[in-house]
Amino acid sequence: MKPFGRSYLLDMYNCRVGSADDLELIYRFLEELVVLIKMTPTIPPFVIHGPRDKNLIEVFPDKAGVSGAIFLIESGIMIHSVEQKRFITLDIYTCGELDTEIAKEFARKTFEFEHCEEHFIERGTQYHI
Repeated sequence: MKPFGRSYLLDMYNCRVGSADDLELIYRFLEELVVLIKMTPTIPPFVIHGPRDKNLIEVFPDKAGVSGAIFLIESGIMIHSVEQKRFITLDIYTCGELDTEIAKEFARKTFEFEHCEEHFIERGTQYHI
């Protein structure tokens, strides 16, 4: 039986210094990834930096980084990063097909991670029951 959807989770370690704290890089990554994996955005990417106080000091220094999302006709993509640890997580959820190698290689090119963990989960396996 065909699942309702699929989740691809990519955890990237030892990313290029500065890449986990780069709003524009992560915005462009989301924008270009959608094209590469042949999906359809419903809105432009939404990307934010972790909160800073009035003196531009990180409110949560151990979590300083960027979070982003893009909503798709096929579902959505989320990304979260922690610059201090040079760690980035990418979650792609789709009710369609997904070539995970395209997503992984584009992430490798963009963030230059040293190693990664991947998980692929079928979702809604009993949806049609």
